[in-house]
Amino acid sequence: MTSEPSEAFTAWQREHAAALEELQEAQRAYHRTVAATAFQGAADEPSAEEMRRASLEALDAARIKLDQVRARRPQTTEAT
Repeated sequence: MTSEPSEAFTAWQREHAAALEELQEAQRAYHRTVAATAFQGAADEPSAEEMRRASLEALDAARIKLDQVRARRPQTTEAT
């Protein structure tokens, strides 16, 4: 057995890292949006709610993408 990861696994690791970073950035953006809109007045409420909803949708999309990447993880033949 070789200790080097397979090319498919290495490619998957890169894709996983990118998807994870995308999710983390979406989480940070969502938290910034919630914090920034928390104290807006009633006149601004629809806009604040739209901003929160859009940010949450982006967060959900990033989470789904990460789940899809994780589901494609190649099997390794190395013993653990």
